[in-house]
Amino acid sequence: MKLNFRRGSAYASKRAREYLKGKDPQDIQKITVIRHAAIGDFMNIRPFLIELRKFFPNAHVTLSVVKHYMYGIPHDLIDDVHVVSRYKEDGSKTGLLQRVSEAKTLPAQDIIFDLTDSTLSLLVVFLNKAKLKIGYPYRAVRRTFFDIATLRSDFVVEAVSVEHMLNILGAKTDFPLRYGLDVFYPKKEDSKQIVYFAGASVKSKCWEASKFTALIDKMSEAYPMYNHIILQGIGKDEKFYDIYDPLQAKENVKLQEVMPIEEVMQFLKNSRCLVSNDTGVRNMGIALEIPTIGIFFEIPPFRYWPREEKHDCVFTIEYESPAVDDVFNATSHMIDKLYEK
Repeated sequence: MKLNFRRGSAYASKRAREYLKGKDPQDIQKITVIRHAAIGDFMNIRPFLIELRKFFPNAHVTLSVVKHYMYGIPHDLIDDVHVVSRYKEDGSKTGLLQRVSEAKTLPAQDIIFDLTDSTLSLLVVFLNKAKLKIGYPYRAVRRTFFDIATLRSDFVVEAVSVEHMLNILGAKTDFPLRYGLDVFYPKKEDSKQIVYFAGASVKSKCWEASKFTALIDKMSEAYPMYNHIILQGIGKDEKFYDIYDPLQAKENVKLQEVMPIEEVMQFLKNSRCLVSNDTGVRNMGIALEIPTIGIFFEIPPFRYWPREEKHDCVFTIEYESPAVDDVFNATSHMIDKLYEK
C-alpha cells in the first residue's frame, strides 16, 4: 500500500510509510474501529465498515464501543466488540484506572481507526500497540497520537469523511453510500405514510412542538390520502401528546407508540418520507435509504446531510428555528418529486 496525497491534505509519519511499504490489504489480520457514540453514529459508519471489509478481506474486525451506548451496534459488519465504560452503574463517571484497565483488554492490532476523536478514544489508541494508528482529529495537537491523520470537514457528510481514512490507503469507495440494510429490512409494502419524529438527543435540538403540530396539520390537509404518523420515542419526553392532541380529530393523523428497534426500522422502511430533527431516528432513515427531511438550527447541517436527491435539510442562514412554511415546502416538494401526490 502506497500513500499518495498532496501536502497539507493529510498527515502521515515516516513510521506509517515504512509499515505500509510492500504491504497488501490481504496481509492485514486484525483491525479495530473505535466508535464511542450512540445509534445514529452506528448507522452512519455502516458505509465505512462495508468498505473496510471489502478492502481488507482477511481482517478480523473489532468495534470498540462505550457501555452505555450499545443500542444498534452493527453486528453484521464486525467480528467482535470491545467495551469501555464512561459511567458507573450509579451514573457517576468512571475513574482513570478503570478506563485504562478496560482499554488494555483490547489486544494489539494491525490497524486502529479512531472514528470518535474523544479523550476516551485517544486513551484506547495510546494504550494499544497497534502497528498503524489512523484518525481524523480536529485539533492538530492530537495528530501526535496517530501515524496517519486525515482532515475532518464540517462541510462533508461524516459518513464520507471517515471513508477518507480508507481512501488514503488506496481504497476505491463507492458512491452513493451503501448501508447494507436492505437484506434485513426490505421494503415489504409501499405504505402511503409520512413519519414525523420530534425528539433529539438534547432539548435545544428539538423544533418547537407547536410548529410540528402546525406542520402536520398543513401536510394532512395537503395530502389527505396519506397517513401522517407521529412516532413516539423511548425517552420520557418523547411521547409527543402535546403535538398529537390538537390533531387527534383528524382521521389521517395517528400517534405510533414505542416499538422495538427492529419494528421501527421496518416501519420506517415502508414509509415514503421521514421528517425529523437532527437525531438518531433521522440517521436510521438515511441508513434505510428512505427520503428524509432534516430540521436544523443552532448548528449547520452539512456534516449530517447526504447530498442525494432523496435527502433535504431545512435551515436558515442564521441557523434559527425554521418557519413552518419552509419545512412544509421542503416536504411537499420531496413528496411531489418522488411520488404521485
